[in-house]
Amino acid sequence: MGRRLALLIATYDYQDTGLRRLAAPAHDAEALAEVLRDPAIAGFEVTTMVNEPHHRIGEAIGDFYRDRRRDDLTLLYFTGHGLKDDNGLLYLAMTNTRRDSLLFTALSAEQIDQAMEGCVSRQKVLILDCCYSGAFPAGRISKADTAVHALERFQGRGRTVLTASDATQYSFEGNQAHGQAVQSVFTRYLVQGLRDGSADLDGDGDITLDELYGYVHDRVVDEMPQQRPKKQDNVEGRIVIARNINWSLPAHLRHALGSPIATDRLGAVDGLAHLHRIGNDLVRRHALDGLQGLVDDDSRLVSAAAAERVRALQPISPETLAEQHGLEPGPTEPVAQERAPEPPPPTPPPQASRPVQHPEGSPVPSRPLARSAPPTAPSVRTPTATARWASRLIPRTPRGRAITAGFAVLVAVVVAVLAFGPGLLADFSDGSGSSDSTGAPKIVLDRASAVLTVRSSASGSVNDLAFSPNGKTLAAVSNGDRAIQLWDSATHRSLTSITTTSKAVTSVAFSPDGKTLAAGTTNGLGTGGNAQVWQLPAGDSVATTTGHTEAVAGVALSPDGKILATGDWDGTARLWDAATGKLLTTLIRVQGDWPRCVCSVAFSPDGKTLATGSTDKTVRLWDVADRKLRRVLTGHTYGVNTLAFSPDGRTLASGSIDGTIRLWNVATGKPLGTLQRDPRSVSSNVTGVAFDPKDGNILASVGDNGENRLLLWNVTTHKVITQFTASERGLSSVAWSPDGRTIATGDGDKAKVRLWDVARVKAGS
Repeated sequence: MGRRLALLIATYDYQDTGLRRLAAPAHDAEALAEVLRDPAIAGFEVTTMVNEPHHRIGEAIGDFYRDRRRDDLTLLYFTGHGLKDDNGLLYLAMTNTRRDSLLFTALSAEQIDQAMEGCVSRQKVLILDCCYSGAFPAGRISKADTAVHALERFQGRGRTVLTASDATQYSFEGNQAHGQAVQSVFTRYLVQGLRDGSADLDGDGDITLDELYGYVHDRVVDEMPQQRPKKQDNVEGRIVIARNINWSLPAHLRHALGSPIATDRLGAVDGLAHLHRIGNDLVRRHALDGLQGLVDDDSRLVSAAAAERVRALQPISPETLAEQHGLEPGPTEPVAQERAPEPPPPTPPPQASRPVQHPEGSPVPSRPLARSAPPTAPSVRTPTATARWASRLIPRTPRGRAITAGFAVLVAVVVAVLAFGPGLLADFSDGSGSSDSTGAPKIVLDRASAVLTVRSSASGSVNDLAFSPNGKTLAAVSNGDRAIQLWDSATHRSLTSITTTSKAVTSVAFSPDGKTLAAGTTNGLGTGGNAQVWQLPAGDSVATTTGHTEAVAGVALSPDGKILATGDWDGTARLWDAATGKLLTTLIRVQGDWPRCVCSVAFSPDGKTLATGSTDKTVRLWDVADRKLRRVLTGHTYGVNTLAFSPDGRTLASGSIDGTIRLWNVATGKPLGTLQRDPRSVSSNVTGVAFDPKDGNILASVGDNGENRLLLWNVTTHKVITQFTASERGLSSVAWSPDGRTIATGDGDKAKVRLWDVARVKAGS
């Protein structure tokens, strides 16, 4: 293991009265030395020299680079005046430097270059925070151009050079060159990025030199647009300058691990494994602790997935791990029932919204609040079980203990619903298809006429479904799949698949003329996504949007096919030119704490109104022509997952994680009624709604997390007409064919689409 050595040189007091005294260098060197010397951050052996003559600095630099080893990391930092002679040669001014005698009183770039060239270290870092305002001696004309070209003076193998600027300009101290700021802008951000870990741009726990430069460059330019830091390197591999001492588990994983929903915790498994793969020792230790905590999870599906990851990360025998945790060795299939401890006494429900999953390394569902694959059965978790794994990842602080206690309250609410819910709603009878007092026809569903597999692996939820306007084609996308699958809806024959350029597809929509197809995608947490449009049937790419900072959660095409609407996990709803991908406008940026997601977008049949549903519990109606907010619809107690307009455009249905479907008058914004799903479910997420295209009098709905039925509602009476158990698990999506004869449902775990023939029977028959 090589040594980490730093030599910091600061000069601010000059014998030559023509060299302005600088305020920042002493403070800069002191602050940088402190953070580099800190063993928890960088662990350098630091030597600092302030206001020394050129011969002493030259001697120190010679010693600094002499007798180094190949695996040593050397860092030379200088802050002060940079000067050029009349031949364009660069010098660093020392306290005894005279502008009329640079050759004998200043330290030349050539001398430093020769010292670095003679050093065998393969990692040599040079940082120059110079003020080049007096780059040329007074009274002389430069024979070279007015640029400093500091980078060119220090080229060489194994070197990385960072400069605060590379032109004859000030390296600004605060807001102006002649100010008396405590630190220069450049060094201030160097120190800040190292000290608080904010320069750890990829979140792996290490701060590389590339990350540090990127962090400093962006902040310097934001604050001082006239100053442009520069970088040059010729090294193999990456140079780790420091550790992020403030690293903590990313928020999306904390939310997933703290969720009472087993599928959210299941999503955290891949995120923790990804951290273990990219992280340093600290990050890997936390990631492994999290995975080992999930091995003890009450959900056998979560437990088995975590155990498999731990086996891959720790080379111990499967038999040993199985013996430790009471599992069968090898992959474990989902089981029909979860372990259910004795329920604690009922606790009043909390008012805070539930945590929502957004795992790194796992594709983001099209309706992020609900489109994750549920466990085989509800997982009832005691406060003791919660504390067992939560305590491994939540800091043992008063706030951390409060968070853990909150998990226990959520568990108590779940158990209370299980214990007392049956009396809240009358039982349904599968497939009975009874009519009601309005005389509305009953719908009879028999066994599914076809089952289509979206992914060959037969796992993951079906994120979204869409029929083409003529009903001949069905499109579906699955969690973790980067392709869109297309089928002939009559013959059930696979037509083609369209592969996107992103990691996974989250949502899909046809244009009203059926000639184009749009999809929302994701590249993973923090890396954004986009919306893409293809020409059908060839599948040629038409347009791709840019600018999303998170996953695109929902897409919709206007009735004329000219406008593409997107909802994003970055909290925005945007309108785009569907032919070019050019941004037309940003309608909204959802405010508040994470999560901020516009999870659903839908155009009215006449194209005049766009509805957006978001995690702030609201539905917003927008005037498409004016791109103005028309009204905000409130009433849901949790985020809105899914939206659908009736065929005549007069009614809007919104489905939420609160387990309700609300109907709204589009013209007035007034509520028309609430459709209450079965409260006996652990979590009655409404994940999809679709109106009967014939007359809009019937609404189909599906849900996940224990709600595994396709429900058909009378829109007038708000009562269930019929229902059918469509899957062993929850359902993630639903679509009604344009002719009203077929309903398609997407499974929440098997990546399968089921088609149901709709038979209408008149009342009384």
